[in-house]
Amino acid sequence: MNQTHKPPGRDPGPHDPRLVIAIIMVTVAMGALDAISLTHLNVFAGYMTATVILIAVHLVSGQSILGPGLVAIASYLIGAALGGRLVRRSHSRRRTVADLLMAVGVLVAGAALIWWVNAPWHYYAVLTILAVAMGLQTSATRHAQVTDLTLPAATLLLHGLAHDSRLAGGPSLGVWRRLAAILGLFGGAVLGAVASSVSVSGAIVLVGLTIGCAGFLLYLRDHPLLERLETVSPS
Repeated sequence: MNQTHKPPGRDPGPHDPRLVIAIIMVTVAMGALDAISLTHLNVFAGYMTATVILIAVHLVSGQSILGPGLVAIASYLIGAALGGRLVRRSHSRRRTVADLLMAVGVLVAGAALIWWVNAPWHYYAVLTILAVAMGLQTSATRHAQVTDLTLPAATLLLHGLAHDSRLAGGPSLGVWRRLAAILGLFGGAVLGAVASSVSVSGAIVLVGLTIGCAGFLLYLRDHPLLERLETVSPS
């Protein structure tokens, strides 16, 4: 059987514009949540690479965050396993991503409520819920299959800009999508840092609302306004 192979470094093809918009919204929320969790929880709830590095650095420095770090990683794995099971249901890609993002939005809002109540156990409860939610969220973004945004992280985005650029002999595809995601991460982190300096629970609610709105966008039926929005979405 003959198989066609796509040239390396090329975009796999056009993406669902609504999924691109939704995942960029999630990327903004992830930037905000990373800033919030690092500032107020001392570990990342979603960026597990950085959490592993932080554990190692703090062990060497004598300021161990081993407990919170392991809780974050274990909770993230639980969320990822649950997300892996949910994406294998027989639904359309858009519907599956929407369902997961709505669930993530609800979990994040619940974490905000727990932080606001300020119970003695609120630190670990919030960290656990946020990490589970981020495991689910990563399953959603992976299932969306938007190039470079299967895991919202600046490293892949920046690498893709250079690796696929005309200067490197590449097709220079997806530039605006990558730039939008990078700016979204940066802007989200600034917003998260500023908002959490005023109210941590309010900042977490903002993250949950953003992710929930991204999921809700995917539920909406086709409409002329949405079609106009999709024609200007970064491809």
